[in-house]
Amino acid sequence: MVEKTEMPEKKRFFAEGLAKVFKIDTKRVVLAIVCVVLLILGLFSYDIIEPDERGVSVTLGEISCNEPIEPGIVTHLPFVTKIERFSVVPMTYEVKFSVGEDGAITKDMQTVGSTVVVRYNYDEKRIIEIVQKYRKSKIIEDAMRDCIKASLKEITGKYSIYDLIANQQDITQQLSEVVLRRMQDNYPIQINSTTITNFDWAEDFDRMIKETANRTQQVKQAEQEANVAAAQAQKKVREAEAERQAAEEFAKAEVLRAQGEADAQKIRADAQAYEAQKIMANMNAMRAQWEYNINLERAKRWDGKEVPDAAYVVPGTGAVVPLTTK
Repeated sequence: MVEKTEMPEKKRFFAEGLAKVFKIDTKRVVLAIVCVVLLILGLFSYDIIEPDERGVSVTLGEISCNEPIEPGIVTHLPFVTKIERFSVVPMTYEVKFSVGEDGAITKDMQTVGSTVVVRYNYDEKRIIEIVQKYRKSKIIEDAMRDCIKASLKEITGKYSIYDLIANQQDITQQLSEVVLRRMQDNYPIQINSTTITNFDWAEDFDRMIKETANRTQQVKQAEQEANVAAAQAQKKVREAEAERQAAEEFAKAEVLRAQGEADAQKIRADAQAYEAQKIMANMNAMRAQWEYNINLERAKRWDGKEVPDAAYVVPGTGAVVPLTTK
């Protein structure tokens, strides 16, 4: 009997110990649950719109704002309202049209392919329209592809295949104007640029172009060789002409030099002749002076009868002249 009473007491003691260990504070549990719920609600009650984004608030599937939401922190009802964000950063759309069904036909009935690159961005003032009609950007890109394809075929048909590359800038300008007008007016986007980066054509025509280019290169090479030969011939002609002119100038110089020497000899001869004339004139003058002096001396010595024998010394010369009368 003693053993039977001890067993229930042990069980009761064990149960009380477990109750103390696992005792639950109801107030604390409720408070913790409320804090967690508030934290979750706080985390899901705001969004951050980046500087390159615009937002649209959607409440229970319907748009609940009249204007796009500008960058910054936006609060909203958690789990009921969500903010859809759209980047306004320019995007690049590249479309390739192969030679075939998608290719454009030129004026001379050649099929060409092309690669077109369009850079665009969402119009931030029409972001709400994107949410309403174009949630998937593929809708806009598909429309852009169809627009480019139709416009490119229309424009390419005005040119022959040989004129495409030469007029690529003009074709690109026309395509850019058409895409800008059709897409920007009908869709909430802004077209920044449209560029044709490549034209492609059939292999047969490509081979023909290469052959034509090779023949053209050969013709140009032959023309260059002919130009070089002509230039060399002209150089020789110019050299011969220069040599002829040099010879003529040398001959003229020789003639002038000979003429100068002849003139110099003539001047020297004239000078010598002039000197001889002066000497002769001096001698004649001296002779006349001698005769005058002699006659003068005779006249001095004459007594009316005869001139006595005498001699006269010429002044300055030492010459002795006899003064005799025969």
